[in-house]
Amino acid sequence: MSSAELSETGERALERALGTEHAAVWLYGLAKAFANDSGVISAVDEGISAHREHRDRTRRLLRAAGSTPPPAKPAYQPPGAVTDQASAVHALIAAEQDCSVGWLAVLERSENRRLSELALDCLTGSATRATTLRLEAGERPSAPAFPGRE
Repeated sequence: MSSAELSETGERALERALGTEHAAVWLYGLAKAFANDSGVISAVDEGISAHREHRDRTRRLLRAAGSTPPPAKPAYQPPGAVTDQASAVHALIAAEQDCSVGWLAVLERSENRRLSELALDCLTGSATRATTLRLEAGERPSAPAFPGRE
């Protein structure tokens, strides 16, 4: 992807989405320390793998467009104290919601098919993982009507 294929607003949205991916990778790493149920452990392993892949694909797209991808921060602030598996799951739900918002913004600003496909893939994945985590936490409804718009 060349810089001509990525508008300034699209690039900013992509950089913000990358920031949500960095945060999600960090939060999943934190949550892994508190996961003790096999379903949660599996969800954490799948989530961290997916977010690493999305982060890496996003970095490659930004570099291909002639931009320098923003680096990850050393640490991120969870939405609340993470002290057990239940609070870790709630932090992951928030991380997935943040990713959904970020990728929806990219999708809305994308004029490039490759970028739109990435954004849709990431949005769908985050919405699916958030639903799985909400079910694990016993939250109802478990899926919002419009992911990324909560």
